[in-house]
Amino acid sequence: MIKLIQLSDCHLLKDKNETGYAGIAPYDSLERTLLHAVNHAEQFEANNSSMAPSCFMLITGDISGDNTPESYQHFIALMDKYVDRANIAWFVLAGNHDNNAHFETYLGDKQLNSDNPLTFQNWHIHGMDTRALDSTYTAAGEVKGGEIHDLTQAVAQLPDNNHLIALHHHILPSNSWMDKHFLANAEALVSLTEQYAQIKALIHGHVHSPLRQLIGENSTPSYGCPSTCWQWEMQLAFGVSNDAPGYQVIELHEDGVVDVSIERVEH
Repeated sequence: MIKLIQLSDCHLLKDKNETGYAGIAPYDSLERTLLHAVNHAEQFEANNSSMAPSCFMLITGDISGDNTPESYQHFIALMDKYVDRANIAWFVLAGNHDNNAHFETYLGDKQLNSDNPLTFQNWHIHGMDTRALDSTYTAAGEVKGGEIHDLTQAVAQLPDNNHLIALHHHILPSNSWMDKHFLANAEALVSLTEQYAQIKALIHGHVHSPLRQLIGENSTPSYGCPSTCWQWEMQLAFGVSNDAPGYQVIELHEDGVVDVSIERVEH
């Protein structure tokens, strides 16, 4: 079994002490969440009979909240303090708040791309960059034709294996206020799941909520992740949830079964 720990929507700021919604300081909240997640990973590895590491971490975008180089420097420092020192491999995706040159400067070599998936046993984890091309200021995203091409080739070449797709934006409407920050051309991704049943699940961030949906004719499950800072209410009017920050744990079994659970980190 492979265990993927997903964190998302850190929204780090230049000032480590600055607070946002619900009085939460993103830096402090991420630090607490990372400590909790690393402890979870270490317990899993301690009980793992395999000699090879089978737990890794993926951060699915909106690492920065203010487009500053300092926000990415804070992130790297925290990852080094907790994740690197625990010898846990980690990767990132870009979110709409990472549509800036600093993301590439500080995290370009950690980005999970659609043309170079992670491979663990008979699982392949593919990343998508859903940042909008026409505007660096929009919170909406888009599915790009080149990435669909990369994913199609990768799945077609490995038809006997299991595949998981990770992205920042939610795929289908959530019937909440977050739908104004939609994913354009999402139907291309839906069609891909309908063409290939080997795509066992999709994971995303963006909505700051454990949104659960079924995608396309194959009812491919899609799992939204809590934020490491404030949480959104999935309702038509803007709202902040009282739920604690958290992360998502995805267990990928050899037979293609995907089990997902949520961990909350009370402060």
